[in-house]
Amino acid sequence: MKYLLTGDFHVKKGIFTNIILDYLDYIRQYSLDNDIKNIIIMGDIFDKSSNIKNEAFVPLFMKFYDMKMDGIKFYFILGNHDIYSVNNDSIVETFKPLGFVIKQTTYEDKFSFMPYTRNEEDIPETGDILFTHIPIADFSFDNAYHATEKHAFRKELFSQFNIVFTGHFHRHQHDKNIVYTGSPVQLNFGEEGQKKGFVIFDSVLEDWEFVEYKNSPKFVRINLNDFQDFNPINKFVGVKIDAKIENFIKLKRILLDKGAIDVVPFFERKEDIEVGQIDNLKEFSSIKDTIREYISKVEEENIDNKKLLKIFEKVLEA
Repeated sequence: MKYLLTGDFHVKKGIFTNIILDYLDYIRQYSLDNDIKNIIIMGDIFDKSSNIKNEAFVPLFMKFYDMKMDGIKFYFILGNHDIYSVNNDSIVETFKPLGFVIKQTTYEDKFSFMPYTRNEEDIPETGDILFTHIPIADFSFDNAYHATEKHAFRKELFSQFNIVFTGHFHRHQHDKNIVYTGSPVQLNFGEEGQKKGFVIFDSVLEDWEFVEYKNSPKFVRINLNDFQDFNPINKFVGVKIDAKIENFIKLKRILLDKGAIDVVPFFERKEDIEVGQIDNLKEFSSIKDTIREYISKVEEENIDNKKLLKIFEKVLEA
């Protein structure tokens, strides 16, 4: 029997809702064409459990409903972004009519399912195959953050499983028996250049393959003067700023007219980022980092940069 594994959608209102809906249409047809009846959602369906918009939730629910009507059986594993209480309460529980919601460790034949956790005691002791949503050391979150044992589970804790499939880190990657399915689309500039897609798992052969999804928008950074031969269609464009801001504004208009989804200024980092605590990282967003760096570099009379940064951080928390 074959299973399609996917997750880390981080659905929110706006263009990203449409991007994920298009992706679900793709895997719906892929499943029908390849006689796949089981889809395991590997966590983080929504971007922020405490602030889910109707315009994101309703169309997503209806899309899953239509897929169920096609005969698809769903498993929904809770990710850290899906959970809003210590009891693992989640809006994803409303998907129970559509399939199984994994709120606590669950067993099915040789499979073990485990939602997001920080506790070693929660790791199942039985089962050949584990499906979960957790940070594991020596894997990368995206292009910048690499997890260490200080903030992630040791690999050795999962040695008893033949295969561990997990969500949480957005880069598709694998080492020995551990496989990160990755997010199906690029979600920010931190994932620039990554191949995205989903995993097909054959439970009889206990084998898997990665299937690339090529239809989603891409995040691309360019220099201010290198746009003549650049095709911006279906792209989020980050423009590296090294000249007057007026030049960026003119270029933004040009790129939007030519089909870019969005165009943002991008300030190059002066030094590499040290590894941060992944569990506390709600969302790596180059746009937020760009704004932080811009505020810190504003040179205007009577402007208190530190105070502005504090105000910006409070706005993000709201």
